[in-house]
Amino acid sequence: MSVESYIRAMPKVELHVHLEGSIRPATLLELARRNNVTLPARTLDELRAFYQFTDFAHFIDVYGTIINCLRAPDDFALIVEEFGATMAEQNIRYAEVTWSPVSLVLRLNVAFAELLAAVNRGREAARAKYGVEIRWIIDIVRNSYAHGISGMETAEWAVEGRDHGVVALGLGGLEPGFGPELFVAPFAYARSRGLRSVPHAGEASGPESIWGALRLLGAERIGHGIRAIDDPELVAYLREQQIPLEVCPTSNVCTGVVSSLEAHPIRRLFDAGVYITVNSDDPPMFNTTLTDEYLALHRSLGFSVAEIEQLVLNGVRAALLPDEQKTQLEQLFIAEFARLRHAHLGPDQRRP
Repeated sequence: MSVESYIRAMPKVELHVHLEGSIRPATLLELARRNNVTLPARTLDELRAFYQFTDFAHFIDVYGTIINCLRAPDDFALIVEEFGATMAEQNIRYAEVTWSPVSLVLRLNVAFAELLAAVNRGREAARAKYGVEIRWIIDIVRNSYAHGISGMETAEWAVEGRDHGVVALGLGGLEPGFGPELFVAPFAYARSRGLRSVPHAGEASGPESIWGALRLLGAERIGHGIRAIDDPELVAYLREQQIPLEVCPTSNVCTGVVSSLEAHPIRRLFDAGVYITVNSDDPPMFNTTLTDEYLALHRSLGFSVAEIEQLVLNGVRAALLPDEQKTQLEQLFIAEFARLRHAHLGPDQRRP
């Protein structure tokens, strides 16, 4: 037994993971065959090679290829159920999963309600089969703004799903050139109707993007947010306000936002008292899992067992669940940590 076996066994939550970017490669090949879609790859090895990141434009191209394989509501039910199986394999008990309906609704010419019903069939199957819980973040695709899509449609769909698992409005896609000021109206609409604000910011753009998300969009959590390290005033503000960052270390290395895991600012942000959560973003596309993210933090950046437990509990406390449910989940995790420490760690690595 070891710290690594402990990390694999410990309960986890995930707050920043994209449904379309979480499809298992074998499933994508099957969906392509089922839906008569030609992929630039015929085998799993070729598909993994296609996934290899070259630049952000290539990443968007890969993402578009994946989305093109999704042609029917039942496809969405399938990938959600399989996502639930992946959660169970890693002892992820709860996840807030982002998906972007705008291109799907327009391309497939189906009602948002039909797609929402499909992902919820998958969600219910995942709960029944694997005992995992999923909630939805509906995501505005920033660069769709260039094609006359303001984001208001997405905000309206998110509100439509408010009683059907949707907890928040997100903002993803190409960050440079599509700042938060373009999306004030959709976020104001969603927030006024009870949804939470969790935009991406400070990944491919600098601290000004994070400030804009906070000031203009009322962000309660920030997707990525690691460019805050470039602005000491912003680091101080994030620490004082305890605004969670949804940090995805391997994703940031793969997309070239940081040069290596060892150079990643997560350690400095954590040590500065910034509220950090750990996430996997698009795990198959970056050849990672949430478990792998925690293992990497321990191996490469020296995060201790106590610090890793703190990061997990940060995720629980930042979840968009009712307070009573979060308290119950936190108590359950703390009890499991204690049991697993005795099963996996030596006396010198345990703490009361």
